[in-house]
Amino acid sequence: MKATRRGFIGGAAAFAPFATRLWAAEAPLLKIGVMTDTHVGKTKESCSRARLAYEMFRDMGVDLIANVGDVADHHYPTGYTAYREMVNETFAQVPAERRPKELFVYAWHDAYAYKGHPREASTKDSPEAFADMQKLIGSPNGPYAEGEVKGFPYVVIPQFYGTEGVDWKRFDKMLADAVASHPGKPVFVFAHVAPHGTTRSGRGVVEKRNVLNKYPQAINLSGHSHGSLRDERAIWQGEFTSVSIGCLQNWGGGLPGTAPKRMENYGAVLVEVFADRILFRRFDVRDRKEYSANAPWTVPWPFDPATAPYRPSVRKPKMPAPNFAKGAEIEVKPDADPFSMMSATFPAASVGTRAFAYRVELQRRVEGKWSTFARKDLFGDFWMRESDRPAKVTQCIGAPYFDEGAEYRMVVAARNSWGVEGVPLEKTFTAPKPERKGELVWESADPMKDCPFVPGLVGGKAKKAVDGFFEHGTGNARLVFPKDVWKGEKGTRFRFTLDMRTVQEKGPCWTIVLRNRKPLDNAVPRIATPVGDSGVQRYVMEFRKPNASYTYYLLIREGAGGKVRFEHVKIERI
Repeated sequence: MKATRRGFIGGAAAFAPFATRLWAAEAPLLKIGVMTDTHVGKTKESCSRARLAYEMFRDMGVDLIANVGDVADHHYPTGYTAYREMVNETFAQVPAERRPKELFVYAWHDAYAYKGHPREASTKDSPEAFADMQKLIGSPNGPYAEGEVKGFPYVVIPQFYGTEGVDWKRFDKMLADAVASHPGKPVFVFAHVAPHGTTRSGRGVVEKRNVLNKYPQAINLSGHSHGSLRDERAIWQGEFTSVSIGCLQNWGGGLPGTAPKRMENYGAVLVEVFADRILFRRFDVRDRKEYSANAPWTVPWPFDPATAPYRPSVRKPKMPAPNFAKGAEIEVKPDADPFSMMSATFPAASVGTRAFAYRVELQRRVEGKWSTFARKDLFGDFWMRESDRPAKVTQCIGAPYFDEGAEYRMVVAARNSWGVEGVPLEKTFTAPKPERKGELVWESADPMKDCPFVPGLVGGKAKKAVDGFFEHGTGNARLVFPKDVWKGEKGTRFRFTLDMRTVQEKGPCWTIVLRNRKPLDNAVPRIATPVGDSGVQRYVMEFRKPNASYTYYLLIREGAGGKVRFEHVKIERI
């Protein structure tokens, strides 16, 4: 029986290498080059990654190049003119009539610090800032735009526009008009922030999701989240299709127990449109090597939500968990005697798939039972080029987490981007003598009683504990310490030790940080807490005061609702 092309495409994911060869000679009807979050500075040198993307798209012969937001890191007039000079240089040898169309999405960073105004003014300044950007960068489109390229429609919306925000009724009408005038064709939506609950995008925009849910023809292309294009959650299908373009800057974030980490990124997307499918091909602009070249993301067309291949419910069960090679072990080693740092080194997970992250838990035996005492997760190497991937991974944990002679267990598990873990490694050991430096300034064995927990950043009425916990939602709240515990001259070094239990049924997780009230200044980078019931976990923060007048409260913020219990606090001068 002869297979039809339409029937074959439905199984494209399973036969991707053969499909790629079969279609190799077929020319696409439309080619779009998409980049995002270039965050250029004030100079042409800062446009170097964008230049690599433009050069790649030029050589690929694309019909359209779109930058979907945060073109500059701040509103930099010289950066926009440098960007335009870079584009003109890239296409200097290409006749004007053969150059691709350009589109730009206007986003928060492109209004940030307009004319030196404070960041709080960015929303109000945005109409004027975006108009200035459009003139300087030579953009053919303003914040709202609609049109077509080679018969395929597109819609552009800003991240916000003035104090009123995005005009969602206008967006709805733009989509309705595009669908009515181009029946059966995909409608490409260029927007900075993803719709709520779609790609790896944080919370996303609820209003955008509500509008797009009505248009299965929509192909949303967005940035903002600074993810890696190797993350398979960067494509999502449900009522429509959404793709996160990654970034040409850096990506990262916080994992439980650790401060945010940033990884350099060089990803851009080539979209190829055919009559019966749309391909999303992901490239590293440095060497133009394609991620998963034998299996590009392939969306069959026309779109059918019921059979869409990139539904999370379909993909998560099929993605293999990363595992360690047979015989892999954890090596636990102190740095000195007495030690100030304990290192745990283990082979990189290389079986099944590369690790998105590692769960690294320090457990302590208490009355014969193991309990997690600290968690310090690490990002894996899934995002790296093969030649850059390390053979081993090390996580270090400081001496304040250990008691001499106590029994500990290190547990390490690799997980994929969907959160599915492989078989963990374990190592049991007895702690040698830890280094103990520090003058005790203040300590509380009952901070729930001794320290007010107050909502907001200023003022407010202290919360009351309920069944031994403080309830906390998605905003800011602060644990306030007695006066003079942070007394010290500029450069005085402190160690803050906190034992805390958090309970959150769902993410995103909270972050904690020590913050000076005025000016708002963090003593250390924010540390993410685990989702779920963390049990009692220890957090240690060491820092130097940048100013003698600084005093600190513990700020907890950013996540979903839940409850928190503060078990023990110790402040030392070291």
